[in-house]
Amino acid sequence: MDDNNDSNAYLQAILQELQASKQQLGFGHSPKPRYIYANRQYAECLWYFWDGAKKEHEPILFQALTGIVEKLEIEEKEYKGKPEFKVNLHIKADRNYVIQSGYETLFAKGLIYTLATLPVVCFSKPMTIAVEPGDTEQVLFSRIYNPVTGRAAYAPYNEPVNWQHTIARAISKIDTAHGRVEPRVQLQQTA
Repeated sequence: MDDNNDSNAYLQAILQELQASKQQLGFGHSPKPRYIYANRQYAECLWYFWDGAKKEHEPILFQALTGIVEKLEIEEKEYKGKPEFKVNLHIKADRNYVIQSGYETLFAKGLIYTLATLPVVCFSKPMTIAVEPGDTEQVLFSRIYNPVTGRAAYAPYNEPVNWQHTIARAISKIDTAHGRVEPRVQLQQTA
């Protein structure tokens, strides 16, 4: 009987995985993520795709992307012979996307800080990442919304912020939500 129960449990787990993945059959997008660049370099859009073959941007006319945040990483790239750090936020939506922004930008800092303040449970559900223009032509803000309620996560910060700690906290929460790390249980010390 135990073998039958084990087989049923195994088949149930497979069924749940298939239902959760909702893998589309037939033609579709490559599983390779499409990069979204968040900056105000172009007047007609707040973020865009880059077409490397044509060496031109493809404006994204929408100001929000809804999906499941799967990963946050800081990537070192070279730009004009100097190292430059980029923030990459991986999102699973109608396809895989990576929102990329410069590490020192208000967009990236607001995004990282807000992600670090959200509860772990938020990362297993869709959230909406929106771009919003600032008062000047160079400033771009990020906002995170609950797509069901439309409420924004409000997480203002004042300098100085320990950005390494804040990034580590955001990464840890995302990884925990996706089962990549075990959540740490902190026991209170008694006197």
